[in-house]
Amino acid sequence: GVQIAFASCLFAQSIDMDKIRKDFSKGHKDKDLCATHLKDLEKHADTPIERGYEAAYHMFMAKHAGNPFKKMSYFKDGKSMLEKEIASSPQNIELRFIRLCIQYYVPKYLNYSSNVEEDKKYLMNNLYKISDREVKDLIYQYLKGAKMYTENELALLGR
Repeated sequence: GVQIAFASCLFAQSIDMDKIRKDFSKGHKDKDLCATHLKDLEKHADTPIERGYEAAYHMFMAKHAGNPFKKMSYFKDGKSMLEKEIASSPQNIELRFIRLCIQYYVPKYLNYSSNVEEDKKYLMNNLYKISDREVKDLIYQYLKGAKMYTENELALLGR
């Protein structure tokens, strides 16, 4: 048992999900941060949520790529990765949060905003079900700061 615990501890070190979640709001602004997280996630992402963040950081890299073709391929790859994760785990609250944030902020010409209302509503009705208090609070604070919810909706979201 000790060896297994040690191995999983070592493995867990490879992805710092706390940091990846906290940096989610900075990924599109900070190229180095984005590249670092993307590299770790590409190597070690193993759960739907980890792969969801990998997809998000892929899309963030589109903003940092100089070459228009590279921009498009980062964005398209990230988008299809995220859609694949959501298709296989549609009830995953955090994946829906990731998609909502990306669709809410992505430029209109990319035509990736068709789930905004659906995901907004889904989070409003389900965020309270996340058992990890820190994750729940982080998501709530992020969405509150994004000003996409009315006061009444925020009350539901934050219950």
